[in-house]
Amino acid sequence: MSTLRKAIFRNVVSGLLAAASLSALPALADTVPVYTYHNHPPFVVDGGKGLSYDFIDFLNKKSKGNPSFKIEVVSRAQLDKAMAAPDFNGVVAWVNPMWFKDKDKTTYLWSGQIMDDANVILSNATKKVEYKDPSSLKGKQFGGILGHNYAGIDELVASGAIKREDAEKERSNLRKLEAGRIEVTLLPRSTANYLLHEMDLAGKLYVAPTPQSSYTRHVLVPKKSPELLKFVNEAVAEMAKDGGWQSTLAKYKSK
Repeated sequence: MSTLRKAIFRNVVSGLLAAASLSALPALADTVPVYTYHNHPPFVVDGGKGLSYDFIDFLNKKSKGNPSFKIEVVSRAQLDKAMAAPDFNGVVAWVNPMWFKDKDKTTYLWSGQIMDDANVILSNATKKVEYKDPSSLKGKQFGGILGHNYAGIDELVASGAIKREDAEKERSNLRKLEAGRIEVTLLPRSTANYLLHEMDLAGKLYVAPTPQSSYTRHVLVPKKSPELLKFVNEAVAEMAKDGGWQSTLAKYKSK
């Protein structure tokens, strides 16, 4: 066999081996839905903006469109229904294993931490409530969000020790708190930081130093998609040292 023919033969074999290797890799879906039921600031802001959309942009820049990530803002009930389907191929952003009864991380795959957060208790600055534990709220009028559960607080509401009045939106509870129509409410710290500045309430409402709970936020990935988890984790690792992403986080904190 001539030298030229040998070279051609080697190139053909190499190409076939490469193709076989690529076909053996688990393929990601063309479009990966990124679900979030956190439909409040800073994750979702009016006008189709917010941290969730910035997160999608970051993933798409890293993936270069293969796969393409698309945001899906849903209720928790809608998410639970979607996740119950055997062909569920999306991921869920900003969540914690405890919220999905997966403390041991055996039901789903979980990314590294994308941010830390906490639930904080807010009151009117003229009638500050110092929170230590749920018993600190006994006798108070608590503003909740319709359909939300509040660990430790719900039990005291059921016993009659706390009165609960629900609103549909977080902004509504903050205005009610400002007007004295409720005495306390609870928000994620990330949401409180954003809304207190946006609504010019920073000096009018008081955030108790002791949080009701502290937690980290992650991305949930279906158990069947380890290759997708690998990609997400690479993106999350880049976020921690990416100046643009850190500026994005700071932007929402200073609203």
